[in-house]
Amino acid sequence: MKTLIYLVITALLLAALLVSLGVVFAEQADFTVCSGTAIPDSQIDGKIGPEWNDAATYQNVPINPSGTGQVWIKQDGTNLYIALQFQADSNKPWVAFQFGSSSCMSISADGALFGDSNYCPNGYADIHFNGNPGVVVDQQQDGKGAISVNGSNFVTVELKKPLNSGDTAGKDINWTVGNSYSFLIEWDSNGDGSSGGTTNHSTQTATSRTLLLSANPIPEFPSSTLLLIVLTAIISMISLAKLHRMRRPDILAC
Repeated sequence: MKTLIYLVITALLLAALLVSLGVVFAEQADFTVCSGTAIPDSQIDGKIGPEWNDAATYQNVPINPSGTGQVWIKQDGTNLYIALQFQADSNKPWVAFQFGSSSCMSISADGALFGDSNYCPNGYADIHFNGNPGVVVDQQQDGKGAISVNGSNFVTVELKKPLNSGDTAGKDINWTVGNSYSFLIEWDSNGDGSSGGTTNHSTQTATSRTLLLSANPIPEFPSSTLLLIVLTAIISMISLAKLHRMRRPDILAC
């Protein structure tokens, strides 16, 4: 009886520890934006480095209007960090992110634009959408962004964006940890600020995805102390289970 009680207590402790580590199975979001370390502006340079090691990573994400990409995403309570890599069909594409609205190019939606020769010849622009002509470059430029394209037309985009810049004129987001928000990705290579390819962003509507801002780090990066406790609890459960089986009366076969 005591052994059974020990097993139950150990199981409950393990469950509580898993929850404390952020292992929540009921979350229904396309991207869980876990807590991570801040990235300085100097490392938002169009190159994926160790600064993204504690970000949640999503592979084979469909991007509009075609292709798939790899997405890194995290937040530090002050800024949102997003990186994207994908294969383009030219060396001069543009890439756009939209925040806070599920409708593509929704009036007053916040955005970030990369590589568009009309709006951001230096690589990045903090923008919002107004319906006509569609894109407006914010007078107050917040955040830091970069885009790079290698010789094989492989695109890397990095963005550091304030969760609340206070720029209401620029329609900037005011997001808080614990809530979910809409997010869109789109790119183009055949005109309107891009060139050299055949990908047209107007051929289909961009897919809206949900970002859940989580206060927890990604499960792969718990503190070493908590990880040791979890492993100890698992080993204890296994040992107690074996001990319980050894103490049962033998059942003799006829």
